Amino acid sequence: SQFNSLNNFIKARKTNREKIIKELTSDKRWANQVSFIHNQTKIKPSSGTFESFKARKFRLFWLASLGSVGGTQLFALASGKLIYNISGSEFFLGLVAAVFGLGTIVINFLGGVIADRLEKKILMIITSFCSSLILIILAIVDNLNLETVSIVIILSTILGLISGFDWPVRSSIFTQFLDNKDQIVSAVSLNAILWQGVRIIAPGIGGFIIAYYGTQSIFYMSAVGFFIMGIMMIRITPNKSFDKVEKKNSVKNSIFQETLEGIKYIYENKIFRIIILATYLTSFFGVSYLQLLPSFADSYKLSSRGDVSAQVLGILLSSAGIGAVFGTTITSNLKNNINIGKLAFATNVISFIFLLLFGISNFFINENNIYSNPWISYNLLLSLLFTFLTSTFSSIFMVCSMSILQLNVPDKLRGRVMGIHTITFSLMSVGALILGLLAEFFGSSIAVMSTSTLLIIINLYIFISKKEIRNI
Repeated sequence: SQFNSLNNFIKARKTNREKIIKELTSDKRWANQVSFIHNQTKIKPSSGTFESFKARKFRLFWLASLGSVGGTQLFALASGKLIYNISGSEFFLGLVAAVFGLGTIVINFLGGVIADRLEKKILMIITSFCSSLILIILAIVDNLNLETVSIVIILSTILGLISGFDWPVRSSIFTQFLDNKDQIVSAVSLNAILWQGVRIIAPGIGGFIIAYYGTQSIFYMSAVGFFIMGIMMIRITPNKSFDKVEKKNSVKNSIFQETLEGIKYIYENKIFRIIILATYLTSFFGVSYLQLLPSFADSYKLSSRGDVSAQVLGILLSSAGIGAVFGTTITSNLKNNINIGKLAFATNVISFIFLLLFGISNFFINENNIYSNPWISYNLLLSLLFTFLTSTFSSIFMVCSMSILQLNVPDKLRGRVMGIHTITFSLMSVGALILGLLAEFFGSSIAVMSTSTLLIIINLYIFISKKEIRNI
């Protein structure tokens, strides 16, 4: 009778299950029974894509992020198009992306420490409004035809410095909006879907807006997106339970000491070290090809339909975004017992094989075919296919790797460790500088083919030689 009553008691209060089990097992009379019942009726974490949307605060945060994430994607599109229109140089195309990324990297370590020490909500409000201000200035300069390579690079650098504070906070704060840690994988997936989904909508629409209304209109739209994020963050109050204890202790150390603590943790944890290094290389040499797409789209300037390079650029970026959302959705619905280590690096190898094919298809481009009908030319169709498949498998790797980190990082180090990890996204912009230099001398196709081949070799080596990764 006692056994059945206890069983029903625990089942009836699933939301407080862990707390009840802890209280009951402290009494030796119940310890064995509670342990048996817990093992027989253990609640399995849900792996559904939208599980974290059950948390109201995370749902509001995710919706608010649409504005700033959309602003970031639109800025990347418009700044690349603007700088290429001004200079016509692949090097400057890579440089404007690189200075944004370098600015982010310079501040990333400091931003991670600040994210662990100060109020994340206040930091996000400040960075959102500052980003909005810089984008308004850039829009006005563009609108008045005062834009130069130097001005665009300076404003991109400032925006990158601001993002260096924003990204570590953004990547660590969302856990404070969840009801429990079982929702983390879902939240990581939905955050990835947010970024990748906006990559579908923003470039596709943005390309046509640029064609008819100019790049300045995109900068205005981006500024509004960040402003909306700042307003919404004022209205959302994050939970404090995850970081409350650790923050009291961490303020005793200097910023330098806390930064070293995060670096030391990653260095001493072999899995963290390998995964973060792999994501760095993936973004630096692989995903950075997206920054060169204006160069590939430039082939469509002299078609029978006129200059459709802006529209083609938007469509190519949208194709990559669709693939990324598709891959993220697949990952978030995988079974809990999947070998996530093997999956991560196998899909990364596959993604770079398709990137290699993208470079090859554009190396053997037929400009006469593009001229006659750009929208159904085999070159555009192959480019759309390969960008879709590259992003599909790359996003599976990114979600798997980030999920491993988020599930295992201590709360007191979350801001610093994830701040170091978010350098991944900055390296995509910095890598564009290397690709831009290669493209300047050898062409964009050769640059992409070279880096994708290098990444295939590196990821195959990790997959084959690192047993601890394959066993995750």
